[in-house]
Amino acid sequence: MALVDSDGIAIVDLATYAVDWYYVGTHDGVPTCPSDVAWAAGQLWFGWGCDTYPGGIGKVDPETRAYDLAMAQGRTDSRFSAPLLATVPSQPAILIAGVTNTTPALLFRLEVTPTELHQRAMRWTDGGFVKQLAVTPDGGQVIVPSGAPYYHPVLRTSDLTEVHRYPTTHYPNAAAVRSDGLVVAGILGYYDKDVYIFEPGGSTPIATYEFGHLPNQETWAHTLVDGGLAWHGDRIYAITEQLSEPDNVTLRIRDLSQ
Repeated sequence: MALVDSDGIAIVDLATYAVDWYYVGTHDGVPTCPSDVAWAAGQLWFGWGCDTYPGGIGKVDPETRAYDLAMAQGRTDSRFSAPLLATVPSQPAILIAGVTNTTPALLFRLEVTPTELHQRAMRWTDGGFVKQLAVTPDGGQVIVPSGAPYYHPVLRTSDLTEVHRYPTTHYPNAAAVRSDGLVVAGILGYYDKDVYIFEPGGSTPIATYEFGHLPNQETWAHTLVDGGLAWHGDRIYAITEQLSEPDNVTLRIRDLSQ
């Protein structure tokens, strides 16, 4: 996981819970604020960039711990700043990057090797700031929630052309795809359902969830945080927060088998 305030990336052993980390900062005191990570071509790639430029994509060699902050420079559009990254094991040379501070949203399809990164496609979407990237298991499509428009667009990864829409509602801010292609799509929903489940390529949700209040809670209802969805088996994991306490988050779990 990226440690935004520490110029590092934490590696957690899920068997022992031991924590290791990679340093990815500068040596002149200027912070890098790493924000997102993804594995591709045997390297750990990370988006970085603080509140202002510069920013970009870097990589860490997991064996030597050597890192390079300038992998995107000269090979992609210069407007990178703290991009979100996504990839899938079925396409180890594909890296999808979504820039988080532009509207309309700016997306890239990148081809990576252990030593290089090359831009293969770029697209300005119809949406706003990218909130999360969810690539399908075959690597052929990516879902890009970005606040607006008020649906979850699906883009073909080869050229970033829109090929489908999952109809949700106002302020899409999260998405995740299960290994069999089942889609969970989330919104910032103060007055609407928070989460919508779709069959691959579907147009009608097969289930919806509203998080609402915690038990015995009489304050603001919970809403989904940006990028706050993940799958594991039949379970959907969601991170929620209250408007009145944005730094106090809660893990919510929904089981589709129940």
